[in-house]
Amino acid sequence: MKMTTHQPEHYNNLQKLCRICGERRNKGRPYHSQTFETQIKEVFGVDISDDRTDVHPKYLCFNCQSQISEPSNKVKEIIPVEWKGHDDDDDCLVCDIKAVVRPESFAVPEKPAPKRRKSEIKITVVKKEAAMKLKELNEHIVCSICNGYIVDATTVTECLHSFCKSCLVKHLQTRQTCPQCKILIHETAPMQYIGTDTKLQDVINKLVPGLMESEIKRRNDFYANRGLSVPLNGNSSRPITPNTQDSEPAKFPPEDGRTWFHTNDLKMSLCIEPVKKEISIPQMPMKFIRCSMKLKVEHLTKYIKQKTLISDEIELTCNKKTLANDVTLENVWLETWKRKEAPMTLFYNKKK
Repeated sequence: MKMTTHQPEHYNNLQKLCRICGERRNKGRPYHSQTFETQIKEVFGVDISDDRTDVHPKYLCFNCQSQISEPSNKVKEIIPVEWKGHDDDDDCLVCDIKAVVRPESFAVPEKPAPKRRKSEIKITVVKKEAAMKLKELNEHIVCSICNGYIVDATTVTECLHSFCKSCLVKHLQTRQTCPQCKILIHETAPMQYIGTDTKLQDVINKLVPGLMESEIKRRNDFYANRGLSVPLNGNSSRPITPNTQDSEPAKFPPEDGRTWFHTNDLKMSLCIEPVKKEISIPQMPMKFIRCSMKLKVEHLTKYIKQKTLISDEIELTCNKKTLANDVTLENVWLETWKRKEAPMTLFYNKKK
């Protein structure tokens, strides 16, 4: 049979369609219809023994082949297509595969939209402003010592409880425990284990408008009523204001003459004497002194040299043991003096 100009295109398109349902086959393994000639006749009632290559497709789609292999697992009813030859005068649907219209009875249903993975799920969160009363936050922003809003927030590093700085410092001058939970902060130096909490204070200032301004006004009125000058903020030359910053360096020693400095460290009593066998060594003007337990042996030796006018290097001993310069008096009292009764006796001598 002689092919017309359009028959080669018609023949190529037939290879892309299914012999039974006429649907376009998916790419993959081709199923030749001649292989399943007997099964096609039993399942679909179609005799393909007289098929023509220019009229009938020679392959099957996956769905038709599955029903042939397992007739019991029939998913949908398939109506075989009646194929006709190519006609140059009329529009051939085989030549234009995209225009092929199939009966609804055997049309392939649309695939459902693929499910999104959990990581691809888009969640839209609607932000809603929640209003709450200030008293509901009082347990977090009220000082348990003075029962007022916290000013100059200071936090205990051991338990993270916060208080006013002045309240906490006054409390730790006589006690070593947290005012709220009673946990032991430190046996000898609790002041070393507290710190300023600027973040908390910023939150409190935003929650309680005017708190800092009213506190500054009360301080200024307090000193004005007593005829005292308003203390400076740290080493600054300006009075305390909300925007004051400690930007100037500290001046030491003070320029206003002799000044007494007081710390909140624990104190201890000392008895400082020269070694008895060295009569030539001058004695201290006052052998009994009281100093901080944080004082190092190095600083104490400098003090002794200044008071006795000894130019040579000296060393300190306790219980006949020479003390290292970087050791604090607290360690000497615990390890060398063995916590005996005060005053702790130290002897000084020239280094050999």
